[in-house]
This record gives sequence, C-alpha cells and structure tokens, in this order.
Amino acid sequence: MNKIKNIFTFAIFTLLIYSCGDDNDNLTNTNPFADVNYAELAVSDNNSIESFLKTHYYDATLDEVNLIASDEPSIFDDEKLITMEITENEIDYKLYVYEIEKGKGESDPLLNKGFPTFVDSIFVNYTGIQLKNNDIDSDPFDSGSQVWLPSTIIGFAKGITKIQGGENITNNGPITYKDTGKAIFFIPSGLAYPSINFRFGIDNPASLPYDLTLVFKVELLDFVKNTDHDNDGTPSINEDKNEDGDPRNDFSDSNNPTIPDYLNPSISDYFNSTIK
Repeated sequence: MNKIKNIFTFAIFTLLIYSCGDDNDNLTNTNPFADVNYAELAVSDNNSIESFLKTHYYDATLDEVNLIASDEPSIFDDEKLITMEITENEIDYKLYVYEIEKGKGESDPLLNKGFPTFVDSIFVNYTGIQLKNNDIDSDPFDSGSQVWLPSTIIGFAKGITKIQGGENITNNGPITYKDTGKAIFFIPSGLAYPSINFRFGIDNPASLPYDLTLVFKVELLDFVKNTDHDNDGTPSINEDKNEDGDPRNDFSDSNNPTIPDYLNPSISDYFNSTIK
C-alpha cells in the first residue's frame, strides 16, 4: 500500500548496477541529489506553500480546496490554520495544519485519549498529493482507507498530534467511527521525503516523491495511546533519554547503533517496567 509507511530496500537495483561489468563508464557513483541545497529548498518550499494558502480557501460545502474567486477568506488568514515550527536535519521548517473538523474522541470523558503523540500508531484515512505550480495535483501519489500506520514521515507524524480521533460506534458490522478529526497537512519537502536521507545503491530515486512539497488530507479515526513499538514495556514517547522531545535520535545499544531505542527492545527496560 503505501509509500508513506516504508522506504523499501532496493537490492535488485544495486545488483543491476554492478552486473554491467567492470567498465567504469557503466557505473554511476554519484548521488543523484548531491547538488541539492536543502536550506534554499526549505525557503522555496515555504514560499510556495504560503502562496498557495494565500490564494486558496477551503470550501466546506464541497469539502475541497479551491482558488479564491471573490471574497472568500484564504486558508492563510483562517483561524483554523495551525503553523508548527520544526527543525529537521538542522534546518528550520514550517508545517501547516488546516483543521477541517475537531475530533470529539470517546464520548465518556474517562475514556478520552486526547491527542496522539508523533510516535503513536494511528488508524486513519488519508490521501497524499503533490503541491506544484500553485495547484494541487489531481492524481494522488498515495492513499489509504482505514489503515494502521506506525511513525511516518515527520511532517505527517507531527501534524497528526493536532488532531483528535473519533468515537468507535461499531456494532456487529464494519468498523465504524463518528465525530472524527479531519485536517489537511501542507508539508515542505524537508519534512516529507528529503533526498538528504537518500541511500545511494539502496534506494531507487524514482521510488518516492523526493524533495517535493506534499499535501495530505487526513481523517484520524483512532490511535493507540502510549504506543510501545518494541514491546519492551516502555511507551515509545518515553524512550527519550536525552530529553529533547524526540525519541528518534536516542541510541543506547552499541550492538545496534543505527536503531533508536524506541524500536529496539531492551531487556533492562523490560524488567524495569515489569518490576514497577
């Protein structure tokens, strides 16, 4: 299903390169994104997003974003627009979240989960499209209906923290929710699929929308509160040993130095959590 869930390993791509023989002319030893200036791209992306937000509005009747024709209020000036400042790869970005509907969560206040953290597993409907030439591409590059997603691209994961889920009203039938939270995310490329994370010889340059500004229309149905990805007894959001609010950059296991703690089960963490 989904480009948003995983960046797959393209071993076949590597084998094809080296099966061409020893002739160096047949080998491409340079990163196809080596010339990208990510700081400049961040500025360009933000300018493009702001231009779009200032020239478009959300039509609640049609449930779609349209070009301003007369005196409709722009999304940029709408009080429902949330701007999040996020630093990724030492570059500052702005993520824009337009709230369509507030999710009401569980009707019983005692069961109300509140808002998910950006490392919680989420149950969503979503559509991902590109923003280009001050317009939204009509052809989605990715979508999912009633799917569980783990931690995803950072812009999506951060944006979801501003939405509250709905109420599960399933009754001897298909899983059904009401009063769900809905929003549109406007994500700069550095918070989506930045080619700075591209792994030459492993990833396929054409496999993902690298260095592109993306728009996701999202409906949050439900989420797992205090998701524990590695099942070690400690919620993923709490595996933040350096206390910077981001468990993705905490690595304590010298045997697995590339796997963050929240994805790497620790025997000591498990026993500590069961003893408490």
